Amino acid sequence: DLAVGVEWEDVGTVDDAGAVNVLYGSSGGISAAGDQLWVQDDLVTADGVEEYDYFGQQLASGDFDGDGAADLAVGVPGENIGTADNGGAVHILYGASSTGLVATGSQFWHQGSPGVGGAVESGDQFGRALAAGDFDGDGYDDLAVGAPYEDIEPELAAGAVNVLYGSASGLTATGDQ
Repeated sequence: DLAVGVEWEDVGTVDDAGAVNVLYGSSGGISAAGDQLWVQDDLVTADGVEEYDYFGQQLASGDFDGDGAADLAVGVPGENIGTADNGGAVHILYGASSTGLVATGSQFWHQGSPGVGGAVESGDQFGRALAAGDFDGDGYDDLAVGAPYEDIEPELAAGAVNVLYGSASGLTATGDQ
């Protein structure tokens, strides 16, 4: 399968909101049959597509819930969190073996999420870098989320990485580093 982030995609009249195209593979290769186009409005009812969110700028695939189907992390580094412009966020789409990615059970993570370390600040761009892997060896893929402009006092824009761990119920902030 192939997921393609289109971070500068305009959604309706909203400039650079971003989108993700998902093309599924078969024995004949990648095909547009059954493809999906995801935008933030597909995942959240409030605070969906907004200008300059750059949904899909970064992508990482892993099996975060251990069900054998690939899940997709979608970085949204331009997402405003409360009054923090460009605080950044990550959406998680979970895969279902028979239908591909589904919005049901999707997750939305940012530095203000319960258990996630670091404070939401303007310009942090949480989700600007993503990497998936089983970092703790428990059989569930985990997600490393970069916030390249996180302030680490006294240094401004020193950067930080949060690690969200996989479990049978998906990613969790329990033990976030």
